[in-house]
Amino acid sequence: MQTEVARSVARSWELYDAAQEVIPLGTQTHSKAPREALRGVEPCYLVRGDGCRVWDVDGNEYIDFRNGLGPITLGYRFPAVDNAVRQQLDSGIVFSYPHPLEVEVAQRLVEVLPCAERVRFLKTGGEAMAAAHRLSRAFTERELILTCGYHGWVNTMARGGVPEATRKTYIAMPWGDIGPYADAFEASTGEIAGVSVACSYAEVEQGRAFLRELRTLTRQHGAVLIFDEIVTGFRLRRAGAQEYFGVVPDLAVFAKGLSNGVPLSCFVGKADVMETVKDCVVSSTFGGDTLGLAAARAVLDVYDREDVIGTLWKRGEQLHEGYNEFSGRLGLPARFVGAHPVGQLVFDHPNAARLFLRFNEELLKRGIIIYSVCYTNFSHTEADIDNAVHAMGEALEVIATEGLFDRG
Repeated sequence: MQTEVARSVARSWELYDAAQEVIPLGTQTHSKAPREALRGVEPCYLVRGDGCRVWDVDGNEYIDFRNGLGPITLGYRFPAVDNAVRQQLDSGIVFSYPHPLEVEVAQRLVEVLPCAERVRFLKTGGEAMAAAHRLSRAFTERELILTCGYHGWVNTMARGGVPEATRKTYIAMPWGDIGPYADAFEASTGEIAGVSVACSYAEVEQGRAFLRELRTLTRQHGAVLIFDEIVTGFRLRRAGAQEYFGVVPDLAVFAKGLSNGVPLSCFVGKADVMETVKDCVVSSTFGGDTLGLAAARAVLDVYDREDVIGTLWKRGEQLHEGYNEFSGRLGLPARFVGAHPVGQLVFDHPNAARLFLRFNEELLKRGIIIYSVCYTNFSHTEADIDNAVHAMGEALEVIATEGLFDRG
């Protein structure tokens, strides 16, 4: 069965060209910017979603594995969440004093997140990570943060616009090897406030020993251990890596799947560390907006009723095994690696970047949207995954026929 169909994205690219006259990069999110190499194939704007499917401004339909860059764990327009938001909208969004939902959702999170004794809400994962870093510094009265992985733009030190004095308070560290961390603590005795770590997608299972070793090391040196659960929360497990690996940090940040796409994040943790917020001040007008909280309450209810995590793992396994079997049959160095709900697509080839771009191109022609990390959601069916795997197989065959795998 040939799955490629004729489609046009002309309106998308016309709008994108106009957008660049008023919006740097033409979008608010770097990772959502269309790729010039895929002009005429990649959609620049999506206007509707339902379950695991999205439609672009030209009316083309796609099975989506980007899922809003990760937040859509249940599915687009998931009825329980959308209805909760609509119902709350009738009563108001932001008030001059807190809304009771702040208390209710915080209590629910304390029940399900192992490290959570106190909870505070913000809007994005990056700002919540910045809050966790500030709290760790206030609590320990130290300045240095050892950081592993991407924690949002505000915490990215390697680009322009960051004062050198600020840059020096962050030390980038690798995933999975405790040695450099032990060396850093030895070299900066009494100076490290916290260790901030996000799991590697490709090598997530290294966390089983690594995170436990980090827990021991940070306790030995009086540093705060911070888990970035922005992606892993409500996906790897409901409580993310801390539940999956059985390692409890001092602080953690959740976002994305917490509210199925409605903007909301939280930083949670041990009471003594969290209470320092009174002195160091982390405060936001929109931290307690009711729409995000209503969505989060509905999400928590769905996770209580349904085996969401089990489904994410099952659909991810189906995707990984189907694709890896197909590429293996063709003898191609292409595979999924990592945990099934957060699987990473890799090409073990010197021409990997070009191969990934062509793979995207062929899949878009077949109505499949992918990302370097392919997220399954609760609304993906077995048939959806079968269709995606078939399209992926066709795309691999096209690329192989072109000889791209033969070039170094």
